[in-house]
Amino acid sequence: MKIVEEFLSIQGEGKYQGSISYFIRFGGCNLNCIGFKNSTKSPKTGEILIGCDTIRAVRLDHFTYSDFDLNATILNIKNLKFKPNIVITGGEPLIYFKNEKFYKLVEILLNDGYKIHFETNGTIFVDFKKFPLYKRCIFAISVKLSFARANNCINFDALKNFKNNADFFYKFVLIKGYEKEIFKILDVVNGEVYCMPLGANQKELSKNAKFVFEFCVKNGFNYSDRLHIRIFNDLEGV
Repeated sequence: MKIVEEFLSIQGEGKYQGSISYFIRFGGCNLNCIGFKNSTKSPKTGEILIGCDTIRAVRLDHFTYSDFDLNATILNIKNLKFKPNIVITGGEPLIYFKNEKFYKLVEILLNDGYKIHFETNGTIFVDFKKFPLYKRCIFAISVKLSFARANNCINFDALKNFKNNADFFYKFVLIKGYEKEIFKILDVVNGEVYCMPLGANQKELSKNAKFVFEFCVKNGFNYSDRLHIRIFNDLEGV
């Protein structure tokens, strides 16, 4: 397993927006959302990579990473003077849910009283029977709508599995013209909804925020801003 970054910050999105959180970002993803037009230059080839705002955690072939050091991560967290929420993110962190070291991380932190939140695209079918500790975690499920242009981006069996076994909520990234897709998903697997404007930088966020805000008010959904973008623009690691 490759680790992209770890840092202490404030959760900027979703249901727990504003809460002190320690982020652990793993490398690797089962989707490539080329519809998100964020661009990053590959340090290895020089080509321009198009995708999501965490593309460094997706395109592993273009970046250099460290191997995940379980003991170092646990030490970093326990050296803090308080207990933040632990946010395990990516990429798509649940591609590692069977990994022994990954599961050990969850076990140690849960047993020490930390709350663990996973940020996931909702396509991975987690075996909650074989790995029951995941039932004690919270899952922020960001199902990708069609403008993301990611193949096989909706797995209804996986979504039903989350609903039946764990605490979860939806966090939809939204732009105008794709709102009907949310209702189609909810018709199959209902859940608490947070809608968030597409925005990899302050300009894009401001462009989409008003529509998403009004859409939430009209339909009784929760609005999520992107606090880190509001404050730091497109700076990474915050």
